[in-house]
Amino acid sequence: MTHDDKTTLGIVVGQDREESPYLVQVMWGSQMEPEWHPAQSLRSGFRPGHVVQDGPRSNIRRTLGTGTVEATKNIAGRDMVLVQLHDTGESRWLPYQHLVRIRDAKIKYERAEVLEPDSNERFRLKALAHALDSWNQITGALDRLDVDPLPHQIDLVHRIMTSDQSNWLIADDVGLGKTIEVGLLLAAMKRRRQGRRVLVVCPAGIVRQWQDEMKYKFNEDFRIYGSDFNVNQPAHWSSFDKVIVSIDRAKTDRHGPVFGESGYWDVIVFDEAHHLSKTEGYTAQRYRLAERLRFLTDTFVFLTGTPHQGKTDQFVNILLLLRPDLTRRLANIFTQPSVVAEMVLRNRKSLVTDSAGQFIFRGQDTYLREVSLSAPALEFSRLLKEYLLYGYAASEAGGDTGRAIGFVMTTYRKLASSSIAAIELALRRRIARLQGAAPAVVKHATLDSLQEIVDAFQEGSDGIDNLEDLSDEVTESTTGANPFFEDELDQIGRLIEAARTVRGNDRKLLQFLSEIVDPLYKKGERLLIFTEYRATQEYLVESLRRMYPNCGISQINGGMSLSEKRQNIDDFNGEAKFMVSTEAGGEGINLHQGCHILLNYDLPWNPRRLVQRAGRLYRYGQNERVIVFNLMANDGFDNMALGMMLQRICNIAQDMAQVGSDFHEGGLQTEIIGDLLERVDIANILTENKTMDLQRTEVEIEAAIIRAKEARSQQERLFSQIEGYNPDKATSLYTFGPSDILSFLEGILPYRGVHIRNRLFDGRVLELELPEDMRGKFSEFPERATFVRITVDRRLAMQNSRLVQMDFASPFFSELIEFAKSPEFKGEYAHLSDGYSGTVALYKARWQNDQGVPQWEDLLPVFLPESSEVARVDSGLLSSLLTEPSESVAVSYPANVLERREKLALLNDCAQRELANRCTLLRHPNDCFLVAAADIST
Repeated sequence: MTHDDKTTLGIVVGQDREESPYLVQVMWGSQMEPEWHPAQSLRSGFRPGHVVQDGPRSNIRRTLGTGTVEATKNIAGRDMVLVQLHDTGESRWLPYQHLVRIRDAKIKYERAEVLEPDSNERFRLKALAHALDSWNQITGALDRLDVDPLPHQIDLVHRIMTSDQSNWLIADDVGLGKTIEVGLLLAAMKRRRQGRRVLVVCPAGIVRQWQDEMKYKFNEDFRIYGSDFNVNQPAHWSSFDKVIVSIDRAKTDRHGPVFGESGYWDVIVFDEAHHLSKTEGYTAQRYRLAERLRFLTDTFVFLTGTPHQGKTDQFVNILLLLRPDLTRRLANIFTQPSVVAEMVLRNRKSLVTDSAGQFIFRGQDTYLREVSLSAPALEFSRLLKEYLLYGYAASEAGGDTGRAIGFVMTTYRKLASSSIAAIELALRRRIARLQGAAPAVVKHATLDSLQEIVDAFQEGSDGIDNLEDLSDEVTESTTGANPFFEDELDQIGRLIEAARTVRGNDRKLLQFLSEIVDPLYKKGERLLIFTEYRATQEYLVESLRRMYPNCGISQINGGMSLSEKRQNIDDFNGEAKFMVSTEAGGEGINLHQGCHILLNYDLPWNPRRLVQRAGRLYRYGQNERVIVFNLMANDGFDNMALGMMLQRICNIAQDMAQVGSDFHEGGLQTEIIGDLLERVDIANILTENKTMDLQRTEVEIEAAIIRAKEARSQQERLFSQIEGYNPDKATSLYTFGPSDILSFLEGILPYRGVHIRNRLFDGRVLELELPEDMRGKFSEFPERATFVRITVDRRLAMQNSRLVQMDFASPFFSELIEFAKSPEFKGEYAHLSDGYSGTVALYKARWQNDQGVPQWEDLLPVFLPESSEVARVDSGLLSSLLTEPSESVAVSYPANVLERREKLALLNDCAQRELANRCTLLRHPNDCFLVAAADIST
């Protein structure tokens, strides 16, 4: 500070608050004796560039930490100091009396000021504290999680948090943990105070799963709109910050206020975003919902494992929801594919690894099992084809009725492809309707028109839980009780009689039970079985129960409540040997615990569903190679066409995978099969071929596969510049995990007077003796406890309630981090012995948005080789600086301050250039301050 009568700077060494006026004792310049002065006669002596420490006069407020003085001003006769805080990057005007100038890293380096014999260890721990804090700020990976984040998940969140825009399509393959990536992203945003209000929009069937994963894996309490709460007035939305809603409930206003009245959200997430459909001449309600919500957030995150699906226009329209500012470039997407990389992140199963660098996925084997039809089945097939041809002829009349008849005929073909039980039940319902005996059908809650019902069938379930029953609703609500054609009643009668005969000796069912189910059951294997229709599901469950009366059989269908589905999933992941699911279990749920074998009892006309079904097992955590059986009854047309398509795609994928033989264990082949299945529009081929001419269909399938290959090639071109997780490149990014936290703890605890009494469980558990001043201070420890046990292993902490987990959610750990970063701990300068020779400086670089809000940060290790004037950012230095302390080196020369100041200027210029190089139109520099520096000798 300065005095009214003095021009020199002084340091406060004492205070006397009892005197009036309040007196302050100051040591002026080189003066030997301090002087007392009235406080009001003193002025701020802080200058821009000084590093200061905040000291609040409060029993409850924590210090703001250190910061750099930016400016001073006098207002109302009081001196105020503008300080840019190192912890947050924020700038605040503070009263100068509460600030203390500290000897920062710059001063200590210039003077080669090594005062502590253990300065090397203090340097390491200070650097490690800053590195751990920054890493958690931009990944959330060191927060309180019930997951072990995988490298590709951490890498993805790191890229989002260090990018200059926040609207992304996360297009990882099915089963790579997109929900976990969102949880990590939200944890990182929460650390940056950017993720307070979050809205998740997802299919109805997985709303509860989203809630569970956020609660149990990330300790975030989300509430489900329409289940946990409802809002009757828009003003009530202010009470709800973490919300999950099904897309079908949100897309209309019949359930209450439109979500457009919900206020602004920090983040809006759309799961299964490929359902946001907009093509020329048609815009789905789901897409319109996304358009409305687009204006309520700055962070729009889409999730889908099937982003392109061979429809470039639809893919572009999804991207336009994310970045409408890129409309012109997206219109020329094939000539400017780099635009895709600016908003799409994609990881492939064939490349992702665990933390040890081992490939996670072991591949998938797919087998097609053909079933020859019996004579009665062939007769039924002939009669059904005759009936269908009459029905299609009747549909040529046009109008809504004609369209409905054609739709019903196609639905009957799908039912017949599924099982004899499914088509027989549908025919019995139809004849009952014609005879006036059918019960009334309750119309679907979210679908009002034939157009919506047909669209729902064509585009996928979209979370409509009982889609498999909609065919009956179409029949009865749009065609009434009138016959489709003159002798329909007689034809259906003959079909039902023939179906009864087939059911008496159903070869498809018998082959399923004897050749697949029974051998697996005897080996003790679990089996996941998928079918499109509930009638087939009941048929299979009934048969399995007759064959294995004491065996657990779980099921999922659209008629179940969410709690019933969850219970059945838990049963299958527990003791049940079989799970029989309709398409209601085809998306979003995890069934891979203890099961790696799947059987498709029917082949869906939407082949993408085969990929989604397999994704229930072929996902992270699966320890076995996945086996998929596809049953195909040789019915003469529909099933044969589907089987033909599958076999052709498998052969093509095998040939294509041989070209990329560097991929491990067939992973590429599985990916190619999935890519092609997503793009072959077999449903349209079969629907349009109303004469059911197999030769014509064979030609069309071949042409469709060629188009699918071209569509895949187009996607590869579009995605060519997307930089997904690469295990080879990932090693250049130093990541932090539990082992680094443990290293930090073992180093820092003695400096806080904490004695490590014992190391248990191979060193993963530390038994501590707390000093007196720490007992009763931290709520995570038993009250007044002297001895506590801590661990960095979350699994151990879950198994033993006496163990306290250490991460950034722990007040004890957070205080240790702050202590190591503080001036009190020292360690800002050291002289190290390592393989390098020169000077290293650690800078905290931070960027902000266009309104001055700090958002991104990184720890930059800048190295200046001995006798060189060219400094460089050297990320590889972190691994050697942070792992183990190097030997101390005695400084035997007097410090040449001017020479060292020049070196520091070179280091600082390099850090500033790196700060500038990472700036964009949306990312601006905020701060770049020196954390610590060291001389290194070999």
